[in-house]
Amino acid sequence: MNELEAKQLVQEKLPEKRFAHSLRVAETAVLMARLFKADEKKCHLAGLLHDYCKYDDLNDMHEIVKENSLDDELQLYTSAILHGPIAAFLIEKEFNIHDEEILLAIKNHTSGRADMNLVEKIIFVADYIEPARTTPGVEDIRDIVYNDHDLERAVFEITRRNICYLAEQGVKIYSETFKCYNYYN
Repeated sequence: MNELEAKQLVQEKLPEKRFAHSLRVAETAVLMARLFKADEKKCHLAGLLHDYCKYDDLNDMHEIVKENSLDDELQLYTSAILHGPIAAFLIEKEFNIHDEEILLAIKNHTSGRADMNLVEKIIFVADYIEPARTTPGVEDIRDIVYNDHDLERAVFEITRRNICYLAEQGVKIYSETFKCYNYYN
């Protein structure tokens, strides 16, 4: 699948606002790829596809987890966590993309994980800092990336903030997020 095909696929499947977000993540990922010397095409493609399953039916996603022996823990979560792993699974199966860096970046763009590859880290951070994001403190993360050039610190800080936010909301936190936090701490 080339970038044009991926763009069309995402545009057809996602609402207009989410499609625009995916384009911004892809563009941000390319900028970051240049900064951190990563493969720009992989980062662009992963950025385009990262939210491919964001609005899929939750029951269907749980069924995919069950039928395909994906991580059983995923059964405990909603689309907020599931859309990444399900997208990676379906993109590999349906569109014959087998590049592990791209698939892992899509799979873990929300939760993170310990010892992420460079493309994973870039997509994880790009999703958080793309230009339309206005999350309190996002400018601090942009500064860490663009001025300090410290990708691992950005991953840690995003993960720390996500855990704090989820804990304040009383939401169950995926174990991979804690592993990410501990690894980058």
